[in-house]
Amino acid sequence: MKRFSILALLVCALSLNACAQWYLFPGKKKQADTTKVDSMRSYRPDSVAKQDATAPIDSVVTEEVPVLDSPYELDMPSVIRIGLVLPLQASTKKPSENFLDFYSGTLLALRELGSAGLQAELQVYDTADSQGNIPQSLIDESDVIIGPVSYSDLELAAAQCSGKVLISPLEPKAAALAATSPVVQAPCIWNAQVDELVQWVREELPVGEVLYVIRDSTAFTPGGQSAYLLEQLQARGVRYESLGSVEELPLDKKQKLRVTVASEQDNFNTAIVRGLGIEGARGGNIIFYGTARMRTSGISQTDLHNTEAHLALSYFIDYDDPAVRRFVLTYRSLFQGEPSSFAFQGYDTAHYFVTMCAKYGRQWYKKLTGYAEKGLQADFRFREEPARVNQAARRVIYRSDLTTERR
Repeated sequence: MKRFSILALLVCALSLNACAQWYLFPGKKKQADTTKVDSMRSYRPDSVAKQDATAPIDSVVTEEVPVLDSPYELDMPSVIRIGLVLPLQASTKKPSENFLDFYSGTLLALRELGSAGLQAELQVYDTADSQGNIPQSLIDESDVIIGPVSYSDLELAAAQCSGKVLISPLEPKAAALAATSPVVQAPCIWNAQVDELVQWVREELPVGEVLYVIRDSTAFTPGGQSAYLLEQLQARGVRYESLGSVEELPLDKKQKLRVTVASEQDNFNTAIVRGLGIEGARGGNIIFYGTARMRTSGISQTDLHNTEAHLALSYFIDYDDPAVRRFVLTYRSLFQGEPSSFAFQGYDTAHYFVTMCAKYGRQWYKKLTGYAEKGLQADFRFREEPARVNQAARRVIYRSDLTTERR
């Protein structure tokens, strides 16, 4: 049953305090309700450009619209059909604010592309409001399919695909499906964060100096981030020295010490960064290197600033960026609320992959390595290996003056 009116009212009533889900963003772990009923909720406007004709056009997010023509002829659609598959819980008394935010961000991306002349048709399917699989018609008719969200739902839906691919918009673990299933992983994986971090250390480590790695017995856990970090440091010729505690560091106020931590235990990581933060606040000359893990394991942001932390992250919002400011103003104008991380993720994901389809046609997934894009919150860059997995990590520095800088 198609009942968009209820969904539209819910979108307009978004809460100002939508918290982040556990899939990608740090914060409360608010699992979506998986109760399902036998119905389908979808919306198919004639075109996104027509849908938002009354909205203010001067708040379009990016200064440069993408080139929508293409030198490739891979079954170019005149109207791009997008399937958005999310657990919206639209029929319940408490719909998912997070995924309604994601949906709203998607609408803003399509609105912007529509103002550049792109014709799009959007169909939304609520997985929290259905007992069965995703309708085969949605998969067959869509040129770009964003979702489902969870690993299990992606795995089930992938079995329905024939010549189509699914875009995993949030679940980091879904990267494992990309190797064997028709799935594209949109969030940057942790391996890419570590690769970016090691490259950053190589670029900044002065000749003759070492990186100090504070580690515990779990650093060598097979398949863990810490073991991969140590492996990459060695493989790329980065000189490092292993220590067991902050007290073992040869602190010298006249010389910067570059430090990282290698442990699979969050408590150990938190304690080490806390100790480094204390030394940094006392005037210790420390630069700490880490990944997004250092923002989700209870580590204080103050300690990151006190250690001039250099983090390789899967996402980061720079509110000084003019494009981000325009997005925020547009979101406020249209939805009467503040955009959450989910709204930014919805915008970035839809903007990148719909642009890919506009440039390369229905077989856009064969050209992933040929097009990179910087989003508002996340970037997109794909390589041949691992195939269909986003490798674009952002470099962010936490300055001692409590500012952050994106590199």
